Amino acid sequence: MLKWLLPAVVASSAFLVGLSIPLARALGIVDAPGAIKIHSQPTPRFGGVGIVAAIALWGGYTGSLYGGALWGLLLIALTGALDDRYSLSPKVRLAAELVAGVLLGLHFWSSLGWIGLALGVLLVPVMANSVNLIDGMNGLAAGSAMISAAGLAALLWTLQLEATLALVLVGSLAGFLLWNYPKAKSFMGDCGSLSIGYLLALLLMHSATQGLTAFLAAGVMVGFPIFDMLAGIIRRWRRGKPIFDGDRDHTYDRLDQLYVRAPVKTVLIIWMLTAFLVGLGLLISKVALGLGALLAILLLLFLFGWAYRLGSL
Repeated sequence: MLKWLLPAVVASSAFLVGLSIPLARALGIVDAPGAIKIHSQPTPRFGGVGIVAAIALWGGYTGSLYGGALWGLLLIALTGALDDRYSLSPKVRLAAELVAGVLLGLHFWSSLGWIGLALGVLLVPVMANSVNLIDGMNGLAAGSAMISAAGLAALLWTLQLEATLALVLVGSLAGFLLWNYPKAKSFMGDCGSLSIGYLLALLLMHSATQGLTAFLAAGVMVGFPIFDMLAGIIRRWRRGKPIFDGDRDHTYDRLDQLYVRAPVKTVLIIWMLTAFLVGLGLLISKVALGLGALLAILLLLFLFGWAYRLGSL
């Protein structure tokens, strides 16, 4: 099945994202240029519906997405879609993320118990919002998440766990990128970014069933959006601004403004950084927990030092 699964998911995702473009225009879900936007033309912002539809379709077909995990995805996708259309309040979004986290935690109850419930409530909001916050350049969030998901699939294989859902996520994001990079005909919107974050949280919890070393390795693989979100919180706190206000001082923004000056190339650099994190995560999965933790701490110090030099802290 794996021989044809990935191309089938890519094709169906590309088709469904394509269908979302006229739907977005009909519903008025179009992202207009603005002060902190880098695109110059109004662009449909509902591609996440196509991504989620492809994931639900193939996740259901392969039996890799079911129960509380599926219901949590549908809840967070609906929340994101409503936010794209009506701009929900942050409190409503957070409440939906927490409920989705509870559903995900209950899905892992048999293997993780109360720890799984706590992880679900923590990881879903963190991953959903961190992916949402790096969705600022064509292909950045989708490509970074795709590379992370591919790494998580490799990690799960080495742990002799089911990796089909990770591959479904890879294929769905690849199909979306055909419409989003290098020139965007569609944005994923909050429906897409929140759902992708939820699915990365799900895969993190899947790895957690194999112990702390596996969980740490998986966390490093998805580390870029978490790091960028933390840098943004520190930056806005230091400047006396609301921590979730938008700005153009993310690490990727500053990298582009100071050095690259070409968003398409900047995105490629972040993709390469994510690939490096995946490689480091695979290394950490093979070593003792103490050494893995030391490598993760050194990585954090390097990334925050880099952010400081860029002016993102």
